[in-house]
Amino acid sequence: MQSTTNFDEWLDAADPCDAANVAGLVEAVESESEFSGFKAVRAKNGYLIVTADGIDLKLVLVSKGAEDGFVQRIHGRYVPDRMSASVYAAIEHQNDKD
Repeated sequence: MQSTTNFDEWLDAADPCDAANVAGLVEAVESESEFSGFKAVRAKNGYLIVTADGIDLKLVLVSKGAEDGFVQRIHGRYVPDRMSASVYAAIEHQNDKD
């Protein structure tokens, strides 16, 4: 599996594509868990490794600053200003029902 530290390269490949998946990605990163097809695992060297189902590219986050920056980049690309990803997903889900 190839690796990258470039947020946009990884997001372009992973393509979370909808609000629920965006919220799942944020949840996986922030809780170091598996959620909505995304997985974040802490390596022995302290790096956070982020993967997504269906792609052969892993994102390597080498510091807490990189982790925070990645979550901010997710919000910048997919979530309206000052809204949490989970709230955005809930609003989009409700709008889809209407």
